[in-house]
Amino acid sequence: MNDLNQTSLLYTLHLDGDQMSWVGSLLNMGALFGALCGGLLMDKFGRRFVLMTMTSPYIIGWLMITLAFDPIMLYVGRVIVGFAGGVCAAIAPCYIGEVSTPTMRGTAGLFYSMNRASGILVTSCMGLWLDWRWLSAICTIQPLILLVGLSFAPESPYFLIKKGRQNDARKAMQWLRGPSYSIEAEIDQIKTRVLDDSREAPKLSDFYQPGVFKPILIGVALMMLQQFSGLNAASFNASEIFRIADLDFNRLIGVVVISAVQVVAIVLSSSVLVKRFYRRTLFIVSVGFACISMLALGVFFYYLDSSSSQNLTKFKWIPLASLIVFFAAVGMGLGGLPWLISSEILPAKFRGPGSSIVAFSNFLMSFIVTKTFIDMQRLMTHAGVFWFYSSICFVGVLFGFFLLPETKDRTANQIQAYFKSDRKSEGLHSVFPSASVRTPL
Repeated sequence: MNDLNQTSLLYTLHLDGDQMSWVGSLLNMGALFGALCGGLLMDKFGRRFVLMTMTSPYIIGWLMITLAFDPIMLYVGRVIVGFAGGVCAAIAPCYIGEVSTPTMRGTAGLFYSMNRASGILVTSCMGLWLDWRWLSAICTIQPLILLVGLSFAPESPYFLIKKGRQNDARKAMQWLRGPSYSIEAEIDQIKTRVLDDSREAPKLSDFYQPGVFKPILIGVALMMLQQFSGLNAASFNASEIFRIADLDFNRLIGVVVISAVQVVAIVLSSSVLVKRFYRRTLFIVSVGFACISMLALGVFFYYLDSSSSQNLTKFKWIPLASLIVFFAAVGMGLGGLPWLISSEILPAKFRGPGSSIVAFSNFLMSFIVTKTFIDMQRLMTHAGVFWFYSSICFVGVLFGFFLLPETKDRTANQIQAYFKSDRKSEGLHSVFPSASVRTPL
């Protein structure tokens, strides 16, 4: 009996608020290093191969979390899982962009965000009745699914041609496009890009060229706007937000609801909206709704913390409604478009280091936001935190109007021609391009 009690105590972890914040944020710390390595690894060994090898650290990390008997083991497991996630985050959008046609790039590019949101939804649902250890054990299955799925997929034709594997590139392109599709035009375009990129080895000074530093800066700015909109803060702390608001229902059910809304919004965006509307239009509308929802959430908590909080009984639906609108906006564009647009605008020659820088900035901002959320609440009050996120979203609307280029249905050559040119108000730079503007640059 004593052995059973000791085993029960051994596998029961009691974490305080500070330790819990580290559990949430260390995932991003591991992802920081993974993002820095991802770009270099994919240029050296290939996109598909590196993604497949990440199954090992995924499994090791989740097993450490499952079997953790002290906080340190839990921390290490989270860092390892984060590292694998960071590598995949740097590579997956680029791989999807390289194997997709320009017309299908938007739909395929949002699959990455849809899978992330679907994973959160599935784990939230299982969390309603499963212990966190069993949940972590089940998460070890996901890397195996990734491994099996990628074993049937080809390597990126761009990478294969870059390595001189012409026949393999043709086979990969034919597999991607179908047996009856003529691949010669695309193969020739890739060869031209590889030839242009190989004429001179990349140098540090190349990052000062407008065709390189502008796309990277836009990618970093998009990631900063995404994270400081409150995305991960609201996602990781949704249950705590419902607790503070004193809502009269199971908080985990509320988390499942907002996760489901995000998945539905991504499905709608990837299947309909991204095909009908321009990237900038979706981004501006998405960030605008996020701004309004964070503003409403701040107003609710402002009155909740005031002396008139007893009058809010009829308005307890506002936190849930605000988060539903927020995560619908995230699914519509704010969650997926930064990754999609970044993969589209990065030049092929610097896609490896560029994607690493962009992914690194995302996880760095995510680490800062999740680690400081509780401290910001203490310093700025609950209302002040959400008003801060709302103000960042408003900045995002301005960024979308004045600085974000349009990439829908543009080829890589057209996008690069825009960044290298001096034109500021033409082609890729209008929210609602006219028919004359939609012609190739």
